[in-house]
Formats: sequence, structure tokens, C-alpha cells
Amino acid sequence: MKKNFLKAAFCLTLMASASTIMVSCSRNNDDTEVANSSIDPANFKGTIASGTTITLDPAKTYNLNGKLLVENGATLIIPAGTKIVGAQGANYLIVDRGGKLFVNGTESNPVVFEGAQHTQGYWGGIVILGNAPTNRSASGTSSSELGDLVYGGTNKSDNSGSIKYLVIKDSGFKYNPEKEFNGLSLFGVGSGTTISYVSILNGGDDGVEFFGGNVNADHLVVIGVGDDSVDWTEGWQGTASYIYAARSKEFLNAVEPGNRGVEADTQDTDPNTTNGNGVSNPTISNMTLIGNTKGSESQGMKIRAGSNGKFDNVVIANFATGLDFETDRTYNWFLGGNYLTNIRFVNVGTNWKAKATTAMPNPELSTVFTISSTSTGAGNGTALPTWAKTWSGYTSFDVADAGN
Repeated sequence: MKKNFLKAAFCLTLMASASTIMVSCSRNNDDTEVANSSIDPANFKGTIASGTTITLDPAKTYNLNGKLLVENGATLIIPAGTKIVGAQGANYLIVDRGGKLFVNGTESNPVVFEGAQHTQGYWGGIVILGNAPTNRSASGTSSSELGDLVYGGTNKSDNSGSIKYLVIKDSGFKYNPEKEFNGLSLFGVGSGTTISYVSILNGGDDGVEFFGGNVNADHLVVIGVGDDSVDWTEGWQGTASYIYAARSKEFLNAVEPGNRGVEADTQDTDPNTTNGNGVSNPTISNMTLIGNTKGSESQGMKIRAGSNGKFDNVVIANFATGLDFETDRTYNWFLGGNYLTNIRFVNVGTNWKAKATTAMPNPELSTVFTISSTSTGAGNGTALPTWAKTWSGYTSFDVADAGN
């Protein structure tokens, strides 16, 4: 469902390869009226209308100069080797509920989204809205902070398409003091969607953020982002496996040198919500998190706001704090079961800490995790795993590359 500001002044039909795109041009200043013609890769924006499909040409470079919306019932297919270059500003790709995005990269030929200049926060990012539940309301729906469209619903197995072998660089544009894009934002995305082999490099905000939903993800590389590498909230209950996330020494003295490896929330306003999916409770395995001690949020994993979760085979290196817990609901979850197993700390200042509450003035969580000196994390301890080499944009990475 579209908001009023997305109402088109008229619809135009463009031809791309053998597919058709309907482009809706609104009165917004960032939308440009386009005459009937072949797609102009130099001015790639608009709306792929419901009932239409567009397949990009990998031999061309597409210059994203505004918002590109994939409507409910529309499909965008991006073949292996395609490059999309974002102009500076709030220029981004957004897939509405019921729309589908297929990123068909390969290990030898990934799809690349990058800024026209290689600067953190240069352009927007990729936003996908699904029909899976979030906990912002009793109906499981809410309005996205990116794109201002409704997301969420009741379909946990909703399918928004497939993303494989995708590299996102230079994302995270801050369009007001309170809002900025992530590399990949997943709002109420369902488990029928595939997210596999995604690399997010040198972004201005989070690498990937899950806003509720039940989507599963695997083989994620996040290096050099200004905020958290992996973030979740609003009742995300999917899985994520094989995650390699690190700060970069390139930004060691930047205003935003990078924050947490993981920031885990249930909801910003109500950590005890039972709406939609209820509490965030993902299953995370085979993860390496590398930081440095710069900034006030040098924490491997910050688990708070009522978030639950199950974690196994995790390597945390070079952070000031390894595990940082907050809120009673989170404490009670981890005290009630064996949900943090095979954790390996490497050059971490304080393995764990927890913030006092009225119910727990001296929370004792030293027994809620088990330590293993042989945990491999994403596959190779602190070193870049074999599965991430080359296609991700890196052939090697280790703790020295994160700085300290």
C-alpha cells in the first residue's frame, strides 16, 4: 500500500531487455518525468509498477539518482555482474510489501551497489518491506522509518525474493539528525525470502538491520560501518549463520569509528511487548565480531530491551566489553537456559557486564555463557573465512586491520 505522497501523476512504459517497467512520476522534486524510451542507465529511478517486471542489463552501469520503488506485484531482477552507482543523498532502492527483488550474483561475479564516491554515508541503501509480523502494533504492522511505507503483517513465510552474492558499499546517508539509511534494512521480511552472501562495506550507519519478521540470513560480511554491524529489533525471529563483522582501522579516528558488533533489541518503547512476533528471539551461529576500543560503544554484543536469542560458536575480539546485557526480560531469558555457548574472547577488556535494575540490583550473568578456546566463529577464528574471500571485496582481514 502506498502513501499519498507516492501517488503518480501519470504512468509511463519503458522497455528493458525483454521486460517492461511502469514508471510512476510524482510531483516530488526528486522524481523526474521520463518520456517513453528505453531505460536510461544514467537516470535510474522511479517506480516499477504492479504487474510488471524489469530485468537489468549487466553490461550497463545504472546510476541511481533518486528513489527506485518496486511496487506490490512488481519484480526487479538484477543479473550477476550488474553495477548500480548511487549519487550522493537519499537515493535508494525500496521494495514494497508484495514486491519482489531478485539479486542473482555469483561468487565470481557479484552484484555491486556503491556510491559515486567511496565515502561512508554517501548514498542511501536497500530497503525491503515484507508481510511478516513485527511487534510495533497488535496487527503486526508499522510504518518504516525509511520510505514511510507500511510493513509487516501476519505471514511469517512471506517471500520478497532472493538476494545472493551482493556487495553494498558507501551506504548510510543521513537525511535528518534522527534518521539514516543502513546498508540493508529488512522490515517485516518473511522466511520465504533468501538472504545469502551479502557484503556491506564502509557504510555510515548499521550494516544490516532486522525490523521484526522471520527472515533467515547466512554468509554476511560487514566491515567498516559507522554504527552497529548487525542490529535487530521489533521481534525478529529468524536465523543468521556465518557472520564476519569488523570495524576498520581506516575509520579509527573518525567521529563514528564504529559501534557494536551486535545490537539486539525487542522494541524501543516496550521491551515486554507481546504484539506480533512478541520478543526478538533469533538463532545465531558461527559468528566473528572484531572491534577496537575507540568510542563509547565498544561492545561485541549489546543484548537489551527484552531481546532473547540463542547463540553458538561466537568469536569476539578487540572490544572493550564482550557481552553487555540490559533489562530484566533479557536477564531472565539467559538465566533460564543454555543460550550462549562456545564463546571465545580474544583481547577483550571485560568479558561481560550488566546494568542494575530495580528487580536485579546486582545482576549476575557470569554463568549464562560457556567459553571455548577452540571456537572458530565465522570459520577461521578472527581471520577472514575462506567463504568470504574475493567476492566480498576482501581477500584477507584480521584483528590488525580493525585497529586498537
